[in-house]
Amino acid sequence: MKKSLLALAVLGAFAGAASAQSSVTIYGVVDLAVQKSNGGNTYSPGVCEVPSATGTCGPLGTKAWKLQQSTASRLGFRGTEDLGGGLSAQFQIEHRFTPDDGASGGIFWGGRSYVQLTSAAAGSVYLGREYAPFFWLAAKSDPFGLDGVGQFTGMVYGLAGTHETPMGADGLPTGNPAGRHTNGIGYKSPNLGGLTVNAAVGLGEGSATLNRDAGINVEYAGGPIYAGIGYGKKTGTNANSDGNSLVNLAAAYDFGVAKLMGYYIRTKTGVNSDGTNKFFLIGATAPVGPGLLKVGYGQLTADPVGATDETKVKKFAIGYNYNLSKRTNLYVDLSTANDNLDVGFDGKNSKNSTAYAFGLRHTF
Repeated sequence: MKKSLLALAVLGAFAGAASAQSSVTIYGVVDLAVQKSNGGNTYSPGVCEVPSATGTCGPLGTKAWKLQQSTASRLGFRGTEDLGGGLSAQFQIEHRFTPDDGASGGIFWGGRSYVQLTSAAAGSVYLGREYAPFFWLAAKSDPFGLDGVGQFTGMVYGLAGTHETPMGADGLPTGNPAGRHTNGIGYKSPNLGGLTVNAAVGLGEGSATLNRDAGINVEYAGGPIYAGIGYGKKTGTNANSDGNSLVNLAAAYDFGVAKLMGYYIRTKTGVNSDGTNKFFLIGATAPVGPGLLKVGYGQLTADPVGATDETKVKKFAIGYNYNLSKRTNLYVDLSTANDNLDVGFDGKNSKNSTAYAFGLRHTF
């Protein structure tokens, strides 16, 4: 009897050690807000984005009240396994959906879907669908986290058609730019005193429309300081974007009472990379009461191929997150954007794009 109990105890110890060496986490976000726009036709990420066949812009190109997510709702799974000797393996898959109607957000695993091998000393190599290196600088510099009516997504990419976004002959993307590499191969260095390097390539796989994207970033985060520089270039068979490139810079300083952040990007777009777009963003977040105050101002200067004059778009946004708990918050966001155009893309007189949103976000 004693031997049996001893054997069970030993087996239990081994089982506990084995389970401690691997884990899988289920996580997600569900977010919905009541949003309202004035129906303006000035380009404003999260308010007036890609023109539709009817000449309006989405997602809030009309004056209608809408139930709309700010943060992209998702269901994800990530896991890690300790392989011993300083090696470990990871995976992450993430599904996006729209909770107001329960619809799938296009590609089923549209967020991230990759497998990764990590060495504690040498860093990580990953394969699959993952954010491009330049994305991280943009995401860390937008006080709205690239979400909602206050976001600066698209502007922070300098209107460069990213790996998943085709380019028109005028040098502008034909869809809202995204910041991911499909068919990706990447490397992430270990943290060296706050300094990290991320390099990646998104393969074109011989597609006539999908060029190869290559990029790199160098970031530093230590104490209250953050700084980074990124670079990306497209090469391949799609003449509208072959040779296009971008350079972005980001910096932030956390004073405790407020965190200030700045961002700049310059992109070369279009056939022969003859178009040039530039964008800068100044933003801040500050803990106020039980929540977080967010404010940002950005200016986009676009000079696409074939344009006779530069287009300037200015956007201002302010918002507040009220934390009900660590996982649940209420938020209100407001933004307005204007440009120097006389006529909008819909053929009507240019009109400022203004929108606001009242929402509820839960993470798990």
